[in-house]
Amino acid sequence: MRLHKLRLVAFGSFPGTEEVDFDALGEAGLFLIHGPTGAGKTTVLDAVCYALYGRVPGQRESARSLRCDHAPPDRGPSVTLELTIRGRRLRITRSPAWMRPKLRGSGLVEEKAKARVEELTEPGGQWVVRSTRSDEAGDFVNTLTGMTAAQFCQVAMLPQGEFARFLRAGGEERRELLERLFSVRVFSDVERWLADHRTRTWREAQELGQRVESVLDRMRGAAGDDLPLPEEAGDPAAWAGEVLDLARGALADAVAARAASQEALLSARARLEEGRALADRQRRHAAALARRQELDGAADERSDLEAMLDEAARADRVAPLIRQAAQRAEAAAKARRVAADAVLRALPCLGPEPGGEPAADWPEATRQGVMQPGTGSVAARPGAQDPDPMGTAWIDAELPDLERIDTELPDPERVAVLERERRDEVARVRQILPEEARLRQVRGERADAERALAELAGEEAGLTRRLAALPAERLDVEERLAGARAAAASLPGLTAARDTALRLRQVTGQAALLDAELARLAEDEARARAAQAELPELLAGAEERLRGLRDMAARVPALEAAAQMAGERLEAARLRDALTADLEQAEHDRRAAVDLAQERRDRLQEVRQARIDGMAAELAAGLVAGAPCAVCGATEHPSPAAPAGRTATADDEQSAQEAFEAAQRAREEAETTVAALSSRLGDAAARAADLSQEDASAALADAHEELTRLSAAETAVAAAEAEAGRLAAELESARDRAAELTGLLTETRTRRNALLAEGERLAAGLKGDLATAEAELERARSLAAAEEELTARAARLAAELEELGARAARTGAALAEARAQRDGLEADERRLAEVIDAARGEDPSLAARLDRLGEEADLLREAAEATAAAAVADRESETAVAEAARAAGGEGFASVEHAAAAVRTPEDRETMSERLGHLDAERATVEGLLADPELVAAAAEPTADLPELEAGHEHAERDHTGRTSARDRAKGRLDQLTGLAGELDAALRAYRPAEERHRLARRLAELATGTSGDNRWHMRLSAYVLGERLRQVVDAANERLDRMSSGRYLLRHDLNRSAGDRGRSGGGLGLRVLDAWTGVERDPATLSGGESFITSLALALGLADVVTDEAGGAEIGSLFVDEGFGTLDDETLDDVLDILDGLREGGRAVGVVSHVAELRVRIPAQLRVVKGRSGSTLSHR
Repeated sequence: MRLHKLRLVAFGSFPGTEEVDFDALGEAGLFLIHGPTGAGKTTVLDAVCYALYGRVPGQRESARSLRCDHAPPDRGPSVTLELTIRGRRLRITRSPAWMRPKLRGSGLVEEKAKARVEELTEPGGQWVVRSTRSDEAGDFVNTLTGMTAAQFCQVAMLPQGEFARFLRAGGEERRELLERLFSVRVFSDVERWLADHRTRTWREAQELGQRVESVLDRMRGAAGDDLPLPEEAGDPAAWAGEVLDLARGALADAVAARAASQEALLSARARLEEGRALADRQRRHAAALARRQELDGAADERSDLEAMLDEAARADRVAPLIRQAAQRAEAAAKARRVAADAVLRALPCLGPEPGGEPAADWPEATRQGVMQPGTGSVAARPGAQDPDPMGTAWIDAELPDLERIDTELPDPERVAVLERERRDEVARVRQILPEEARLRQVRGERADAERALAELAGEEAGLTRRLAALPAERLDVEERLAGARAAAASLPGLTAARDTALRLRQVTGQAALLDAELARLAEDEARARAAQAELPELLAGAEERLRGLRDMAARVPALEAAAQMAGERLEAARLRDALTADLEQAEHDRRAAVDLAQERRDRLQEVRQARIDGMAAELAAGLVAGAPCAVCGATEHPSPAAPAGRTATADDEQSAQEAFEAAQRAREEAETTVAALSSRLGDAAARAADLSQEDASAALADAHEELTRLSAAETAVAAAEAEAGRLAAELESARDRAAELTGLLTETRTRRNALLAEGERLAAGLKGDLATAEAELERARSLAAAEEELTARAARLAAELEELGARAARTGAALAEARAQRDGLEADERRLAEVIDAARGEDPSLAARLDRLGEEADLLREAAEATAAAAVADRESETAVAEAARAAGGEGFASVEHAAAAVRTPEDRETMSERLGHLDAERATVEGLLADPELVAAAAEPTADLPELEAGHEHAERDHTGRTSARDRAKGRLDQLTGLAGELDAALRAYRPAEERHRLARRLAELATGTSGDNRWHMRLSAYVLGERLRQVVDAANERLDRMSSGRYLLRHDLNRSAGDRGRSGGGLGLRVLDAWTGVERDPATLSGGESFITSLALALGLADVVTDEAGGAEIGSLFVDEGFGTLDDETLDDVLDILDGLREGGRAVGVVSHVAELRVRIPAQLRVVKGRSGSTLSHR
């Protein structure tokens, strides 16, 4: 592959169009690309690589844009490269993506990346397009060259700084470069798969082992403290069998103890039931005696109830008339209140009665009497209690009030007359309402006339002032016009002085810029020197951080396992706390179940005793007259037993028995639940390792936090490696920059001195400064330019004076007409106001007067109607009261009040009747109980000691309950242990094969990654393959290093780990330097700068040869060597140039990229890169 021509447009550092003729440069075989730091020497190499592969080498690939910032906005970046590959002449044109201005409107739009590959069919023929797609162009070049972009950059563009780092690097860093050039993906994938497989099998074995341990912990917890456990041997299954045998024996003991306690409980229960039955019969006999004495004392109550029932029957015949009189009286009172209310509301409209006092002067007592007539009697009327339940006592007291109020109400006819007067006044006022609207209209028109008059007066005053000012303004314009004509004649003499002053200012400004440039260059030089002194320490720190990050990354797998264990403990702690709450609730439920079972047992005993007590009544209920008794055989039944209240039946006893058995089952289930929860709680507590939820959560958070920190360190390794590489490059760049800045300082000082001399010469020939000359010239130009404008303005002022005179005359006429219109509207307003004021009287408006008169008429009408209705209601009430009094006397009552007091409600009469029947029935029941032979016999027997019997029964029941709980716990423990033993067996069957798989996977992974003791050289599998490639590179490099070092140095491939490697698997990629003068092998880091350069160059050339042979690519006809020559002495430089010159064999062209001044003398063919403020340019020499 040979390069012919390169064309760059707006690419990198070059804003314009630059062309490079590699054919002309390569005629001598060796050519130099030189220029100051930052000018764009490397950009030329970037352009070649971008044209071929669509990307630039190294970290510059991550740049945001490849377009030159100095280029015009509409100029797009592009690179065109002509070259020959395998005898085919190609022209490749690429344009990277860039933001161009929109064709319409403002803003930017993205222009996509483009590519075009053309081939020259024959010399002097036509270019034929082979591809216009970027991906196809890349595949086309890869196929022809046989190399990737990374391989091409290493083979054709030897980056010396990178190979110096490669020479001194450790095994892992050297591995990274070799992996980019030689594919070992298959072997690396095998390493990763084995490492991942080891981790997976370890996690699987750990998880299964923890499952086995978890089952064992749960078995220990299920056994509890009361079951002695055997010593744990090596076999978990045998230990579990022994635990099961112990649990079975404990269950058999608990079953036997419960059977004995149950027999004792049944015996105590029978004794207690017999004692309670005797005590109940004795109690019933004593209660019957006491009740018979109480009934003997209730004879007077029976007589009173019979008398009250007779009076109530007579009062019921008078009650309808009494209620009718009460209703009529209430209606009359309501009518009086309505009339009084209407009269009070109409009082202001009535005026004084003929011959009476004004309504407004009525006494306060009279007003209150009208509003609340008969207040004392009315308050006691409906709702009053005994002795007047019918509410009639108020009737006679109310009649005087009715007569008094009737005399105080006004005459209805007089009220009607007043109403008609008000309505006539309303009709008269409505006729005048339109005049009120006309008055509002007139007032609005008068306000409009006033405003128009004020506007005309203001306009007249303005015209007068403007007419007075115009003559003086016209005179001023004529004077300024004369001055402008004089200034126009003085312009030519001022222009020359201005040009001289302007040049002086330019010279002074350029000198100031150079002063600033000198200061900036001095600061840059100081910073470069400071960076040159500071960067070695920063580089050492970065390398130390890199080593620390790698150590932290190696701890990630162990910490992941610890985080998993902490998570399981947190889950166990949460389960333990939840089970604690469940156990508390279960204990509460168990106690409630025990209490309920005891309560149901007591209820069963009570029902049984009640049935025994009522057995005689139950048998008596089945007796039939003439039929023999089932007990004694008699056919006559003179005194059958009567039931004492609610008797218990066989169904009641059966229901109580079923309820007791259900409660007993619930009790046993609750006790079983408590035992199971206790076992699970012990298991969870063991797995939680006595940690609270907070502590377990904190431990998990700490593990995750540490894992996050170490994972971040693992991720940061690549960034730290890049940072170390960047600092090494910056150190080399700082050294070059310091030397370049020294030359620029000298050149800038020379230019500044020349400018200062020119400025002194111009200042001597100029009498004034630039500001004065500019000001004078500008003033003269301004005056001359104003001449035409002033002439036109003078004419406009004359025309304006004539127009203002005519407008002043028209404004005066309009002002007189407006004053006459305003006077006429004022006269209409006064006339209408007099008419309306007379009609509204003292009211605020005609509408308000209409509203007041209408309301007064309505009030007067309501007062007349209400007064008439009140008189009719009073007469009806008096008639109803008289009829009620006559009916009460006919029934034997002294008055209406006595009749009303004797009335009883149906509920009261029913209650009295029931009371009489109850007294008779209760006496019969008491007599039957006292005649019962069982009760008589029980009264003669001694009293049973119930507290002692109950205490014995309670003791037996507690003992039985405890034995039952112990039996249930033993059974639950055995069931749980049996299930756990099955889980343990399954867990062991899964764990043992997993442990064996992990052991095999670990040995293979350690062997492949170089960390096994069986791997003598600690060499990774991929490193073994790369090590063979490195040996070939060393052999090729030694052919040139022997000559460049005059036979002193040779490289040697070392299988041991490098000194900088901190890991266990860095073997296989080491490099040593054999010093033939001393016979000692040296670490590459001990070489001086020049020695490192020639060794790195030899290594780079050897690597280029091996990569070319490995890829089977095209022969490289153009080669570039980038920087590093400044560290060589003259003799070594000659040897290196001879080596490079030898690379021309076979027509190869070699380009050296450097800013070293000595090379400009030794290499005549040169491509110069010139840097400027507006971008860089290229020139050939």
